[in-house]
Amino acid sequence: MDLLHLWFAIASLFIIAILVSRHDHVRSSIRRELKHEITHYSPLDNKDASIDPYHIEPLLDFNWRTSPPLKFRNFKPKYHLTMGKSSFLTSVLPRTNPSLTAPTGLTNTTFSELIQIDSNYLSRLSLRKQIIRDHHEIAIQAHPSITPAVNELYIWLVSTYLPTRFPTLFILSPTSLHNTVTSLSLALTPPSDPVKTLEILGENLDEDFLLLLPSEDGDGYKLQGYVTCFPAGFNTLEKFGKKLRDIHAPVPGYKAKLEKSMDRFFERLEVGKVVLRSNWSITTHERLYAVGGGNHLYEGEVPDDEVTFLRCERQTLHRLPESKALVFAFKTYMYPIREIKEERMGEELAMAIDGLKEGSVPEMMFYKRGVVWGEAVKEFLRN
Repeated sequence: MDLLHLWFAIASLFIIAILVSRHDHVRSSIRRELKHEITHYSPLDNKDASIDPYHIEPLLDFNWRTSPPLKFRNFKPKYHLTMGKSSFLTSVLPRTNPSLTAPTGLTNTTFSELIQIDSNYLSRLSLRKQIIRDHHEIAIQAHPSITPAVNELYIWLVSTYLPTRFPTLFILSPTSLHNTVTSLSLALTPPSDPVKTLEILGENLDEDFLLLLPSEDGDGYKLQGYVTCFPAGFNTLEKFGKKLRDIHAPVPGYKAKLEKSMDRFFERLEVGKVVLRSNWSITTHERLYAVGGGNHLYEGEVPDDEVTFLRCERQTLHRLPESKALVFAFKTYMYPIREIKEERMGEELAMAIDGLKEGSVPEMMFYKRGVVWGEAVKEFLRN
């Protein structure tokens, strides 16, 4: 009997070893499969962003609840429509840390800085889900041609970027990515429908994404897929399928001053490079989903400082390595103008409002609806 028991024990250990080995083999196969799908995104051995642009610097002690939103104060005395490189003339984020700055013109950044998460994360996700549900056709569109690019972006974000950059928020397993904030798990493989894939991104990141492909005629880039929950005064559905120059046709001075240089820049943007810029506007309502604008003030009316905001977008642009699609992403920030006044920057913002009509494109004052709210907001800021 002792020999029989010994034989059974040895046999059991052998079977367990086979099962463990098989499990490890399957797990490795899954990772190899994912790695194959994101080959060009995989980091090199050298953990230096200057050598490996796809190196992601982990935020090991990141706490989203105690991370305030970035603070942009990117207005200037005169508004010039230009693609010029940022000189970092504006202060930002937060003001207690003057080493942090916000570019108004184009500047280079790293893939580590691609996605921002802060204390608004959970409330923003709740709002984004509501907008996607209530305004689905406007919020999300995808042409079949953009499917490979959407899948490429999704796989890299879910399998590599998020668990590497935010390890306290996202935990990677062989089959899914667990979000510790929402308690939801995301499949590592994207759905077959790119619209569904964009839904997942739109409901789990406080970032809007627009994906562009070269036009069929080889002349410029076209918007072929997007998820935008927080459009600022425009209907993204009306831009869908249009070339970059047609999307920007309503912008004063764009054709004369920016069209050719923008087309060249988009064409020449290299894989592995990320550029960053920010913008600003004034809104007299608190809606993040602002299709059609709605900055309605009447003569003599003073804006309600509780619902009048400085609205800024942090915008990034990069090219996907496999599909070569361009990914334009932006995160929206809203600051009550009373906050600007309390920081004693009211005069600077008032000068910037005047500067809309004193820069290279005076029509920008009308385009940004400054003729509607300008005088009332300046009076509030200066009193």
